[in-house]
Amino acid sequence: MQRLRVLFYYLSTGLAIGYFFAMLLTFFTKYEMMVRVELIIYVYIGFGLMLGIAFNKISNTFVYKYFLFITQGITLLLALFSGRLMQLIYITKESFSLTTPARKLIVPFVVVVVVINLINIYIIATLRKYQKVYTREELKALKAKETKLSELREVLSPEEEAKRKAIRKKQTITALVLIAISLIVYFAVPSVKNNLDYAFATISQLDTAIVIEYLRSYGAWAAVVSFILMILQSIAAPIPAFLITLSNAAIFGWVWGAVLSWSSAMAGAVVCFYLARALGRGPIEKLTSKGAMASVDVFFERYGHRTIFICRLLPFVSFDFVSYGAGLTNMKFWSFFVATGIGQLPATIVYSYVGGTLTGGAQKLFLGLMTLFALSIVISIMKKVYNDKHKNEESIETVEVSTK
Repeated sequence: MQRLRVLFYYLSTGLAIGYFFAMLLTFFTKYEMMVRVELIIYVYIGFGLMLGIAFNKISNTFVYKYFLFITQGITLLLALFSGRLMQLIYITKESFSLTTPARKLIVPFVVVVVVINLINIYIIATLRKYQKVYTREELKALKAKETKLSELREVLSPEEEAKRKAIRKKQTITALVLIAISLIVYFAVPSVKNNLDYAFATISQLDTAIVIEYLRSYGAWAAVVSFILMILQSIAAPIPAFLITLSNAAIFGWVWGAVLSWSSAMAGAVVCFYLARALGRGPIEKLTSKGAMASVDVFFERYGHRTIFICRLLPFVSFDFVSYGAGLTNMKFWSFFVATGIGQLPATIVYSYVGGTLTGGAQKLFLGLMTLFALSIVISIMKKVYNDKHKNEESIETVEVSTK
């Protein structure tokens, strides 16, 4: 029963967000004719479904608990003050392929909305009956008891530890040799350096049309080049992966494009996982940043071994950093692999469908939204790095003052 309650609430929330963005789109007639309303609705229904699967309870925080009702209120006020109340009916008619005249849908629409809200009001009102509702003090106490990173690492006997260190030493040597060979090839072979530099410069323009043209220039090798680029961006390149996913769908069709994007992203995740396992935390923090890995640590401490699946479902969490973080724990490879494969599938399908069916301004609008997601990740990481650096400087100053 609890799982159904949570699933219903998050599905309703996703639907409400979808209506909000669909309504917002009506103010921009340039894009309204290009973006299919049902796509917006279904994307956010899917997002609500993913949240319902990822979480087994409804947050007790005021904003999150009442987010559904807040979103509906804003959407209703937006429609009311703009004189677009009937637009909600047209959105419903178009999204669910209804043939009934719009005027005859008003009463059923109102009834369905009222029923959904009554159910959700009941869910929120009886929250304490089905799940523990914590006070602020209890939440602080729970946070102190959250899983620590040290608990995600196995406690081994001296013999097992020695065997593990020997294996890790071989992995480290292998990784360093491969990295060294890659760097030598990159700097010593001009054609390799020029091609890679040009590839990253092309993708960094954040224009799918340019990326599509670039990949198509390789003819039959386009899929191989795309596969390699996806792995490279996973390791270190600050390039949003959805650019390559959208391009794959446009070139190979959304189904085969999704297969290519999913498999190449899986390969990139595996490389990140084993790099972290072979090199350890220090080198990985230098490759990414200390702040970035600290941000990922928060998810591992909160969700433990469920972190991979949950983070793959959330679009604002860095795919690559989670892979690195998993490699630094004692998580079994196949647990990581399966959770990554299932977790990233919904987003891959959505991006591929968009890349294979939308064109022009509609695709640019979607690309803009996804870029905002990517930038929000970068900004949060930069903020974390700055805060860490600032704290270190303050601690150094404190030590210097105390020694005088």
